[in-house]
Amino acid sequence: MRVLSFVGRSKSGKTTIIENVVPILKEKGLNVLVVKHARDFEIDREGKDSYRIFKSGCDVVLSSKNKTVFISRFSDDLDWICDVFGGLYDLVITEGFNTACRDRIVVLKDLDDLARFKCGRILAVISDFNVEGYLCLRRDDYEGIANVVLSWYGT
Repeated sequence: MRVLSFVGRSKSGKTTIIENVVPILKEKGLNVLVVKHARDFEIDREGKDSYRIFKSGCDVVLSSKNKTVFISRFSDDLDWICDVFGGLYDLVITEGFNTACRDRIVVLKDLDDLARFKCGRILAVISDFNVEGYLCLRRDDYEGIANVVLSWYGT
């Protein structure tokens, strides 16, 4: 299992890029997990059985025919998440987790943002402008972005 981060400011286009690149990667045979970093969220609703069980102090897995979700009290520790789930996947793509300093593709809206995302090896920069010293791709070049990922992955 390998881990690659897509990093950039909020609303830079990371989600759109990931949702269009993942099908290409899957078509090439990779089993992909995306871990999205969020500031805060609530997946469960007060009064539901799973909410009540979680409030009792334990972790909960909600499972249906088409979806499964794991609700836990663990922090946003990417290494822990990869340890728990990574063995099930060939590739873990993170959306965010900039401070984990993993290999990354940086999505930029503004050239001044690049310095914020240099923690880790930058494989490419996705932007509407060229950034000297980096492989640069346009936001809608999903095949090109997928090829960067595939080359990095070693397929």
